[in-house]
Amino acid sequence: MLDGYHLMIPGPVELHPEVLAEMSRPVVPHYGEDWTAYYNETLDLLRVIFGTDGDVYPIPGSGSAALEAAMGSCLGEGRRLLVLSNGFFGERLASIGLSIDPYTVVRRIPISEPIGTDELTEALEQEPGITAVAVVHSESSSGLLNPVSELAEICRKRGVLFLVDAISSLGGVEIPMDAWGIDICVCASQKCLEGPPGLGLVAVAREAWPRIEGTKARGWYLNLHVWREYAEIWADWHPFPVTLAVPVFRGLRRGIERVLEEGLSQRIERHHQSAHALREHLSELGFAPVFPESMASPTVVAAHGRADVSADEVVDRLKAEHRILVARGMGEFKGAAFRIGNMGLQAMPETTDSLVRAIRCVVGMDSC
Repeated sequence: MLDGYHLMIPGPVELHPEVLAEMSRPVVPHYGEDWTAYYNETLDLLRVIFGTDGDVYPIPGSGSAALEAAMGSCLGEGRRLLVLSNGFFGERLASIGLSIDPYTVVRRIPISEPIGTDELTEALEQEPGITAVAVVHSESSSGLLNPVSELAEICRKRGVLFLVDAISSLGGVEIPMDAWGIDICVCASQKCLEGPPGLGLVAVAREAWPRIEGTKARGWYLNLHVWREYAEIWADWHPFPVTLAVPVFRGLRRGIERVLEEGLSQRIERHHQSAHALREHLSELGFAPVFPESMASPTVVAAHGRADVSADEVVDRLKAEHRILVARGMGEFKGAAFRIGNMGLQAMPETTDSLVRAIRCVVGMDSC
């Protein structure tokens, strides 16, 4: 059993007692006047965090379910998707896109580099039929942050729909959706929003709907056109097409209330400061960060192993000796790096200090 371990993985995160308490309340109906008012209030709070006045759909399922809903709902006859990938979760986008439309175009950028505007511009010029572009903001498999504001500007100028996977960044990294011109933004409940796993969140900008209306998205459950229809026809008592996960939704509500009580800008600055301090500590201990701070994600800190202490040994000994869970490298970083979550309660000075003390013990700098 994993009970009793301290989670410093890149999600799910440990939950604040207030969130756990909210989830333990009796189950109530997911419909009716009272629930609908609570649901709509929660969507308004999510709009603040997404930075949009558009629609938000909390779909029971994982972040990947939300990505499939988002991508599948903007494709169809006469429409074509470009995926720019520079990591494991960029490849996840590619897999989802290709499963929906085998003519999806995938451009791979080296995992050591952020996606640049030149790569996007070149791809759009070489593939004139592209109608939508999808990228990952925080590539949590490696700790790399992609410059989505710059990519959004290119897409906006060319009239191309821009979709962002912000699953490991929203709530911990600046990503004001409407201000940057992001058309569809996807997140999940269990990372920087401090909620439990179980909800995939899709935000659709107002300006995006005219460009995706009329698409014949396949399926029913993961179809934003269906979710939009029910938000209208059942608006007064059941504004979604399925049974909502009531305890998970309540937990998420308390999590996002905590985000907004702290203040979004203050929270984002806290994540930056925490990530900076953690990278400095790791460097002092001989664990070189995978990426320089200028291109590193503030929510996932990745570091290489040392010649005498491998990345996997750090992961194994933190678990066995200190009951702290950090993550192994993924994809091309498997065995070469370890990853530390820096989201929500993880991004606190006392949490970082406790982890650093444990790593000092692992490398023999302190007697423990």
